Amino acid sequence: MKYFTNLFLKIESKARSYFEHFPFLHAFLAGVGVILFWRGVWEVADAWGIHYWWSILLGGVLLIVIGLFVHTFIGNAIIIKNVESEKRIDLKTKTDIEKVEKEMVEEEITLSHLAKKLESIEAKLESLSKK
Repeated sequence: MKYFTNLFLKIESKARSYFEHFPFLHAFLAGVGVILFWRGVWEVADAWGIHYWWSILLGGVLLIVIGLFVHTFIGNAIIIKNVESEKRIDLKTKTDIEKVEKEMVEEEITLSHLAKKLESIEAKLESLSKK
């Protein structure tokens, strides 16, 4: 089984690197592949005589059992919303970068201040324990 997994991973990696040069073709073939896959699933369900309510129930239970129900229906929307709201680092303005740098300096100062306080507390505890 491990042999086949590694073989498929290698094929997928080579295909991905090839199709980086042809994104439209890659997207088109991916769409065709997904539709053909789901058409096959649909046909098998019809051949087995599975009623559509059972399809909904079995599909939902399957997604819940393997941990993809929330991820599939809610997680993607949240991820897309966050990606759209964030700016890429190379598109941030100079003021955004300066603001982040200022916040980092303030955090370093706060950490230094807390470290000094901690050292003084440790010194006081040591002097009290010696008495």
